[in-house]
Amino acid sequence: MKNREFISMSVFAGLLIGVAGLVYLRVGGLAGAVLFAFGLLCVVMCGAQLYTGKAGFLPYRQIPRLLVMLAANAVGCLLAACIARYCGSEALHTNLDKILDARLTASWDALLVTSVGTGMIMTLAVYGARRGHYWPLLFGVPVFIMCGLPHCVADAFYYAAALLFGKFEVMMLWAWLWAIVGNYIGCNLPRWFMGKAFEG
Repeated sequence: MKNREFISMSVFAGLLIGVAGLVYLRVGGLAGAVLFAFGLLCVVMCGAQLYTGKAGFLPYRQIPRLLVMLAANAVGCLLAACIARYCGSEALHTNLDKILDARLTASWDALLVTSVGTGMIMTLAVYGARRGHYWPLLFGVPVFIMCGLPHCVADAFYYAAALLFGKFEVMMLWAWLWAIVGNYIGCNLPRWFMGKAFEG
């Protein structure tokens, strides 16, 4: 994949997850969590470059490329946040405040450990899709959302929305860092545990 296409598809992945996050903020609850799955389904369908969709599959030497992907994902999330700015509702602000409060009041170790769970779910969902099994994509997203597990790309959207709504706090960057690290660890758990079976 050429660099220009890699960047555009990484931004696109962030935009798709951001739009999914917008749906969740407006609808909330289990219904919103299920609808969020539209974002990941589209990412896989389009072959978009999503940090949590690639971290468990790329060779370790490609971590710099993975970080570029994450940065481009964040740009896509910012674009989605611009859309969210014009879709404001009481429910959106209420659900956003709940997410921000949960992230800002959690300790670093809680953010790290819970983010590991999200990463593992994401890799298993994509692993299934690569083998023609799409149910993990549909169920995996609601699972991590209803459990309150952080997803660093979705969080990038929530933090971008917070910025545009005047709710941003610097500590969100600290919370985001731990989500990034935790997601990466979790994304790699399946191949660490499964070994050669993961590649088969």
